[in-house]
Amino acid sequence: MELSNADGRGGSALSMPIAETLVRWNSRGEMEPVLAVAWQHDPDYKRWRFSLRPKVTFHDGEALTGASAAPALLAALKPKYSDVSIETGGQAVEVKAEHPMPDLLDVLALPGAAIFRKSDANALIGTGPFRVTASEPGRHLTLASFDDYWGGRPYLDAVAIEFGTGRGHADLFDIPVGPARRILPEGLATWSSAPRTLVAITASNADPALLQALALAIDRGPIGNVLAQHNGEAAFALLPHWLSGYAFLFQSTPDVPRAKQMVSQLRRAPLSLSYPANDLFLRSVAERVALNARDAGIAIQPMPGGNGNLRLVEFPLESEDAAHELLRIAPQSNPPDLTRAESLYQLERTLLDEHRIIPLVHLRETYGIAPRVHFQKPGADLFELHLEDAWVDQRAAP
Repeated sequence: MELSNADGRGGSALSMPIAETLVRWNSRGEMEPVLAVAWQHDPDYKRWRFSLRPKVTFHDGEALTGASAAPALLAALKPKYSDVSIETGGQAVEVKAEHPMPDLLDVLALPGAAIFRKSDANALIGTGPFRVTASEPGRHLTLASFDDYWGGRPYLDAVAIEFGTGRGHADLFDIPVGPARRILPEGLATWSSAPRTLVAITASNADPALLQALALAIDRGPIGNVLAQHNGEAAFALLPHWLSGYAFLFQSTPDVPRAKQMVSQLRRAPLSLSYPANDLFLRSVAERVALNARDAGIAIQPMPGGNGNLRLVEFPLESEDAAHELLRIAPQSNPPDLTRAESLYQLERTLLDEHRIIPLVHLRETYGIAPRVHFQKPGADLFELHLEDAWVDQRAAP
């Protein structure tokens, strides 16, 4: 397997579980058990009790118990709930805090709340279907099937992952968006996720009226269709439609005449739009934005690296919880109750009206799959490609 980058775009839609969470969101948007088989809470959401799945072991043979799970859980929860504490007994874990934790399950479903330990050699030890056998950060990672996995041994015996090669010669590899996109061999299958990474402009120390004019001037269609080579969708909302259900309400078309009229009444100052220096796709987006801005009378200078008063930023999704993702994109000091769809919509409407963040495109992740690689549930999940469901026909040519 080849991935274009160990840390950047690519790889987040590929599920190769080494460590697992207590719970997770399924493809229907429902919370389901993983390492926890049951849970309950008090009426105030200040005390939660979880029953751990029995007969689960870590990759080194140690049994999963409340005591072995507690350190990873506490480290994951402390940043969110500063007064949280954990008590354990056998296969039970009790999470307590002085303040209500109504969204605790959402937090526990995030990748950062996975249960793991570190070996003396700093290797990750989890409970998932794959275990780490060799690792060199940023270069390669080797996994082997975990024969004692509680959910059943995966089909693959081993997986070798190379980072940053860009060759596209492996049985499975990611296909980056933009100029670096690979030419696919004939007969190769592809899989694409639902849109899961927002590319947006964030602003600091810029006139809100000028930002509004800029938002009107940008033609988002070519960004998704040309620059991202049809691997993205024009974004007028912060959350993709499949996640929020209301993104279509923000859809609009470029209005350069109106943008020109607004700019003519403003005191114009040059703007700089920074982007990661080595990212060819974001460079092409910055240049396209500057071109659209010029048509409306706005001077923008694309700038690799640095800190411009405008910045191109990527926000990859880490969950299927709309409220959590919106607050990650635009943190709030006193967030409202977002359990109702209308509250979520109203917060996003307010954020977009402020123009401190201008959505441009929602990107998909795409992978090339060799003919001899098969998945047990092809196309069943538009959020992740599950490596644990893959198998290889050894009779076929590599």
